[in-house]
Amino acid sequence: MTSLKNDWIDTAGKHEVNASHNSRSRYIEFILLFGAIFTILQISDLFLTHHGLKNPEIMELNPLYGQDWFVPVKLTMVLLIMYTMSHIPENNHNLAKNTMTGMIFMYVFINLNNLYFLLAS
Repeated sequence: MTSLKNDWIDTAGKHEVNASHNSRSRYIEFILLFGAIFTILQISDLFLTHHGLKNPEIMELNPLYGQDWFVPVKLTMVLLIMYTMSHIPENNHNLAKNTMTGMIFMYVFINLNNLYFLLAS
């Protein structure tokens, strides 16, 4: 009886470790997917704004985009966000996923806004 009980406890313990490992790997996959999408959005934002700054009539765009140092800083921001999100405790992974999804939607809106100013001029 004791042997059966210990086997059951060992099996339950292994299941918890495997479940945690599986959710951790899915979370890391989500972070990598976020990084890829967010990098594409950042590059498209830089591209749209760079072309928008060629028109001096557009005053709504950020003039920092014309600076050479701003591009690496903006792309490094993606890596910093990914690094920070990878160190969030497991009980806050849903909050982190929602935050990353919100950042993606924010940059989609920013890109649409920049595209509007570019096409309106």
